[in-house]
Amino acid sequence: MSERQTAAVDRLLAAARATLAEMTHCWVMTPSASDGIHARLVEPIAAAPDDEDWIISFATSARSRKATEIERAGRVTLGYERHSDHSYVALYARAALVVERSAIRARWREAWRLYFPGGPEDPNLIIVRLAVNRIEVCVPGVSPEPFGTRYVAAARDAAGAWTIASD
Repeated sequence: MSERQTAAVDRLLAAARATLAEMTHCWVMTPSASDGIHARLVEPIAAAPDDEDWIISFATSARSRKATEIERAGRVTLGYERHSDHSYVALYARAALVVERSAIRARWREAWRLYFPGGPEDPNLIIVRLAVNRIEVCVPGVSPEPFGTRYVAAARDAAGAWTIASD
């Protein structure tokens, strides 16, 4: 990859990280069994700022439609919007359901007790683990001008490296 392409990928990833760092919630979209899309709000556990793997997770009910759709499809889309400047980030990811109690305990947040009264041992609590493989951003200074008319994207290549993607 050329220096110019590397700089473009770095700028896109930095813009995506900065946008995600400001957000406490995002939309998670899953393909339904009937060719539709189901969307709902979740509170993601973001990857660390220096996490090159872009692993994101969130808690959900093992009995939810969301869990059923993720188990069936193995993929999700996350949507983040920053209202102040109309920026957005879309993350496309492979998804897996995590049921191991040790992994759930490591991510436990006390605020979840409202939904999972048994705490991290609640049998209905699972974690959805996302491995992001495509990122689209529409962020001022990163996306093509005029702002809002197009996005810029990065995707993982066969070796797992980020490259600028085109449609």
